[in-house]
Amino acid sequence: MVLLRFGFVPLVLLALWIYCILDVIATEDSLVRNLPKTVWLLIVIFLPDIGSLAWLLLGRPMYAGWRPGDTSRRPTKRVLGPEDRADFPSGPLRPPPPRPVESRENELAAWEEQLRRREEELKRRERGDDPGDPPKP
Repeated sequence: MVLLRFGFVPLVLLALWIYCILDVIATEDSLVRNLPKTVWLLIVIFLPDIGSLAWLLLGRPMYAGWRPGDTSRRPTKRVLGPEDRADFPSGPLRPPPPRPVESRENELAAWEEQLRRREEELKRRERGDDPGDPPKP
């Protein structure tokens, strides 16, 4: 009956106001933020709706639990990226698996051969030889 006569919102605001009063009273003085505890209590009592919201947003200890006066710290959630998952596919950001030693030696030999050919080409150009001519001994 009371809910139908006065509405649901005023009942919720009354519950919030009572919760905030109890929370201010039960919170330790050293943990209250921005203003002294007695000032917060006066704000919550004399400005019920705005004071209650201000207490929850600005005065209440950081990471406090939801029980009035609870000072135990809530654990913060660790943000995990997709690359932290075990089933994340390897891609260009992950180093490739190590190659066998023979493969590295073959690549090194091919690179040295290519470097030797380029040096010979540069020498021919410096001497003014035609690139189509065979190299001179």
